[in-house]
Amino acid sequence: MNPNLKAICEKYNYRLPSVVDQILNRYIKDILKDLSETVPTLAVKVPTKLTMKQKKKEVLGEMAVERNDKGEVLMLRYDCVTTHTARRSGITNIYLSHKFTIVQMMHVSGHKTQKTFIDYIKLSSDEIADKIDAIINGAKEEVF
Repeated sequence: MNPNLKAICEKYNYRLPSVVDQILNRYIKDILKDLSETVPTLAVKVPTKLTMKQKKKEVLGEMAVERNDKGEVLMLRYDCVTTHTARRSGITNIYLSHKFTIVQMMHVSGHKTQKTFIDYIKLSSDEIADKIDAIINGAKEEVF
């Protein structure tokens, strides 16, 4: 076990406290907002989708939403990050490390099919091209 993980588990006598996602997401957004002062890309407005709660607030006039010329909702990047973003990025990064097979990764992520797993990890065109290059050049790694 990782020494840091072991220390945390021992600190709590292996009874880890529960975490409320909404509160943790608020902390993540606050931290990234502060960080955006030194990492400007975090303050860029990006197209996103509204949550059901946000849609309701928009309809009730409790929330103003900016949209681009395509009608897509625009929000600051740091306002879009959640625990799920971290989970997805973590799983994608572990996948790209090539240390585990797709089947092993699916056990970690909870996906039942390779198709849903591949859709979930969101590989870029460059990453897909690298995989194809690895196949063509005879690399001995598992490729989707």
